[in-house]
Amino acid sequence: MPGIIAWAVVKLYLRCFVNIPSTIHVKTVHVPPTNMKKNLFKQRRTALKMLAASGVWMAAASAGVAWAQKKKAEKKTAAAKEEKKSEPPTIAASSDLQPLLTEIVGGFEAETRVKVRVVLGAASYFYQQILEDASFEMFMSSDEALVTRLVDVGMTEGRGDVYATGRLAFYVPSGSPLKADNFLGDIRPALRDGRLQRFTIANPETDSYGRLAEEVLRRKRVWEEMQPLLTIGSDVVQTAQIAAHGEVQGGLVAYSQASQLMVARGGKCVLVSDTLCSPLKERMVLLRNAGDITHRFYQYMLGDKARATLKRYGFLIPAG
Repeated sequence: MPGIIAWAVVKLYLRCFVNIPSTIHVKTVHVPPTNMKKNLFKQRRTALKMLAASGVWMAAASAGVAWAQKKKAEKKTAAAKEEKKSEPPTIAASSDLQPLLTEIVGGFEAETRVKVRVVLGAASYFYQQILEDASFEMFMSSDEALVTRLVDVGMTEGRGDVYATGRLAFYVPSGSPLKADNFLGDIRPALRDGRLQRFTIANPETDSYGRLAEEVLRRKRVWEEMQPLLTIGSDVVQTAQIAAHGEVQGGLVAYSQASQLMVARGGKCVLVSDTLCSPLKERMVLLRNAGDITHRFYQYMLGDKARATLKRYGFLIPAG
């Protein structure tokens, strides 16, 4: 519409000032010279007024369109925010918490009547996602160093809290020729006499428990010799599944997975001696977009009920 008006005004301007005939056919009328000058003057003045008016009108129309587009975008953003508010906040948690977080979350939701959504995986994977602005509101990491890095780059609320110390276990399934003990004393003899054919650990490059497993095998001086025999899990959950259902004679797994392994395949699961690996401090932290519900869940994780559940699944709980 603004374009049509502008074109009509331009045509009138051309007729009055440039003396270029338009395509509109006008009946010729003989007018005295004096009247012709007056008419031409009026036409020019009218054309100038129309040009000025059309400029104002088009500017107003453009401003109106811009305003309407802005309002539409604001409504869309508001709708997206409302939709996000209606969804439970998402918490990223390390895989070693898989057996027990369902129980903890259930207790929290029953007590508060609000919901949270938990996703499980390798801590290193979540760390990378958080750096790329994933919409997590809380991070529960089996690797304390990853939380410290997020704190250092300003992506958290505070420095977080150590909620537990994870422990590594040596699992020997029912029927395995390996002997289970805290110091893995039978590993080297089993390598020599051929009893050990397959062994599972989590990926040391991406999983905290995999890193501990590598540390243990290096201290036993069998790391290089074990390489052809290793079946690597992507995280501790997959490692436990391999130990429970795979053709392995043993594995180093998260102690929190022990009860599930015993139910699935029987056998024996013992804690690895602290002299063979470093303690695995696990830290949680609120991310900078954390809402009220996530703050409440964070406090619940520091409470007696959550701490009792963590302890029951084999975690060491910090004092206080």
